[in-house]
Amino acid sequence: MRVEPVTLEGDCVRLEPLGQGHAQGLYNRGRSAADWAYMPRACFIDMADARQWIDEAIQAADQLPFAIVEVAKDKPVGSTRFLTIRPEHRSLEIGWTWLGQEWQRTGINTEAKLLLLTHAFERLGCVRVEFKTDGRNLRSQRALERIGATREGVLRKHMIVQGNFARDSVYFSVIDSDWPEVKARLTLLRERA
Repeated sequence: MRVEPVTLEGDCVRLEPLGQGHAQGLYNRGRSAADWAYMPRACFIDMADARQWIDEAIQAADQLPFAIVEVAKDKPVGSTRFLTIRPEHRSLEIGWTWLGQEWQRTGINTEAKLLLLTHAFERLGCVRVEFKTDGRNLRSQRALERIGATREGVLRKHMIVQGNFARDSVYFSVIDSDWPEVKARLTLLRERA
């Protein structure tokens, strides 16, 4: 399993390798504190902060960050990543996903997940893709259940996040035998969006 930068394109969204060219657009859409409430860090405070966040994401050893670009307007609307990449176990995590408010509860995230999971299972040969979310983030948990991910359990006081809060992390996964059903479900959800 070799994970390298790649562009994944769907009907309404394109996932492209994150770079400094996305900084202004992501800064414009990533300044709402509410959107980052359950993330390890707070929203962007200025352009320098957005640029630093991009640099840190790009330099992380076991991560492959993407800008989420709305195809119709050709502008970045959020970000997501492959992380915890473990080639020896043919597994990875999808996370750090956020969207600007205007694009939440649209088909953008559904299609992004479809593109990421398709790439993970059908191109990279993964046998497991995992997701983790803050135990307080019920919306994210419902969204993962909606696409057919299996809730696996809770790691208590797993991470220290904003405000020095010791969060519980809820883990979900999709494994290779789940993938055909999850793919069909995501495809149907995308078509309804």
